[in-house]
Amino acid sequence: MERVQAGMAAISMAGHDRGHLYLILKLEGDYAYLADGRLRTAERPKKKKLMHMQVIKSVPEGSRDSIDREYKNEEIKRILKSLKMTNSIQEV
Repeated sequence: MERVQAGMAAISMAGHDRGHLYLILKLEGDYAYLADGRLRTAERPKKKKLMHMQVIKSVPEGSRDSIDREYKNEEIKRILKSLKMTNSIQEV
């Protein structure tokens, strides 16, 4: 797997949330902390193994300048919505 960094988007490939689109907030070893701004907020991110998600390599427009920064839930929702519209990504 290529270098994954905070600010990239990812789709869950395993688990009860399979098919959901998230934003990677931070990385710790083999785990990523993910948020969607709705059910999984920035204050309560989902911890998921990197092998159980497909990382979207292009960094979304709103998160390019933000490797180690705090995200607000509204920002996360806006970033993911724009990514869905531009790349025609569909959630399950």
